[in-house]
Amino acid sequence: MAKKQVEVLIIGSGIAGMCAGAYLSHEGYKVLVVEALPRIGGHCSTIEYNGIKCTTGVVGPGLGGPLEELFQHVGAEFNVRKCGIPHYLINGKVVELPAKGGLRALLSAATDDEDEIEGVVRAFARAMNWAPPPETITMKEWLLQFAKTKSVLDLFQTMAAATAIVGIDQISAKGFFLFLKQHRGFRDWGVCPEGSIALPSSLAKVIERHEGKIWTNSPAIHILSEDGKVTGAIVRRGGKELEVKASVVISNCGPGRTVALAGKENFGKGYVEALGRLTPARAIGIHIKSEVPLLDYDHLLVVGARRVNAIFQLTSVCPELAPPGTHYLVAGADPVSSLNPIEAREEIDLCLQDLREILPAFESHAEVLMTGIYHGDWPAMFSIAGQAMPQRTPIVNLYAVGDGFISEPGMTAMAGAAQSGIAAAKDAATRLKHA
Repeated sequence: MAKKQVEVLIIGSGIAGMCAGAYLSHEGYKVLVVEALPRIGGHCSTIEYNGIKCTTGVVGPGLGGPLEELFQHVGAEFNVRKCGIPHYLINGKVVELPAKGGLRALLSAATDDEDEIEGVVRAFARAMNWAPPPETITMKEWLLQFAKTKSVLDLFQTMAAATAIVGIDQISAKGFFLFLKQHRGFRDWGVCPEGSIALPSSLAKVIERHEGKIWTNSPAIHILSEDGKVTGAIVRRGGKELEVKASVVISNCGPGRTVALAGKENFGKGYVEALGRLTPARAIGIHIKSEVPLLDYDHLLVVGARRVNAIFQLTSVCPELAPPGTHYLVAGADPVSSLNPIEAREEIDLCLQDLREILPAFESHAEVLMTGIYHGDWPAMFSIAGQAMPQRTPIVNLYAVGDGFISEPGMTAMAGAAQSGIAAAKDAATRLKHA
């Protein structure tokens, strides 16, 4: 069997793996990224369909967080165009989120009960600015102390589902408020004019600039270890297997796949059981093409619909994503539960019913390009917000990164995945320096 020697092997080219690879390449280490698919990026990638640059999951990154900071640190181009002011659809009325007093404005659209509005606003301010709620109650349980109107509960459900891909009955109240602080209320985010794949592609250029390599169509089939320490992996490339020897291996292929590649027996009962307790986040994406704009703004958060919680008219921000005169939208939705089996046809039909009611021109001018249900081996996230595993695994110098391994409280989704890759890379760099 042929052999190759590198300092760092990264398995999987999702945003976490690419952040780790770019950081370590920038620090001077020889990096190889192997990816099973023909394209890089994972959920942060792009498929061209009917001339439209369709996202594989990520609609757009947050601005000013760990991802953008990493790009600045390694000298990668961060070509992201900022989105406009958020709008909410509440009880049939579109509400533009004001710069100040946003929560009160949204609550006022959800209920006429001034006492309820005042109670929620005051409790919210205490939780954000003084003492967060305990970890032991869910956000829904916390809300029910102050709110009794269904539309108010639906408002917070949309906030959680559309931005953190989690229900208020799943995330702890403390976790919800930490998320809002870390993500600045999800006001500052943007869209890539070249499609989501532009972000991992920019990081790939950093890796290659520092003489690293990225192999697509090259799955890792076994992670190697000896005496409890990682030594590399077997990779299939061009129909042949080769052994890649590495001082550090960073896996960005998900919790279950990482354990399967390295051998369950090498992780210990406690670690495997902890992985088994993670609850994957599930989501639905409806990709839409239209000959006329379906929204008067670039994104709308939807409160109280059957399934749809957000609609993003991406060409309002980046018309380059579609041919001239064509509008590209993505509607995001969440199944009722992250635990029960998904009836795919039923879920899609409920989403389409929502879209017909929310968008007046949908029936006459829109075409559904594709639908996606993120679950099973390809979930929206490998763990819901608030759950986390450490990046260090029981195998020395084997790290696991991605949205199942977020260590920063309050981080989730793309920013959290990026943070996990950066944290693992920094730790690996320290170990390599002292090896």
